[in-house]
Amino acid sequence: MSTGPVLTLRNEKLTSENFLKWKSNINIALVCENLKFVLTEECPPEPPLNASRNVREIYDRWIATNNKAKGYMLAGMNDVLRLKHENVENAYEIMDSLQAMFGHQSSQSKHEAIKNAMNAKMKKGQCMF
Repeated sequence: MSTGPVLTLRNEKLTSENFLKWKSNINIALVCENLKFVLTEECPPEPPLNASRNVREIYDRWIATNNKAKGYMLAGMNDVLRLKHENVENAYEIMDSLQAMFGHQSSQSKHEAIKNAMNAKMKKGQCMF
């Protein structure tokens, strides 16, 4: 874990306030490390013992990549979030959980800002500039 994006994750731990920035940083790190596909592709089924070498390698690659992506994600979380997510099976489920926990904040904040702007009233004789 020595590349720039990964160091950023380690130095800027995920908290409830910085989810969007953390998500952007984790996506950058996963792209740089060729790991992002585990967030978009399902795990292939575990092959039977008599499966071809190619089928086994595809499965093993996905598992190894998922474990590495999970490690990056967990390393970039505060202790409470890491404990909550360390037993989650795959990186996609971790991101889905975090999105459910913190993802609504940005749309809720936008809604509040628009609502406040629309409901703001100028007092008579007051100038905007």
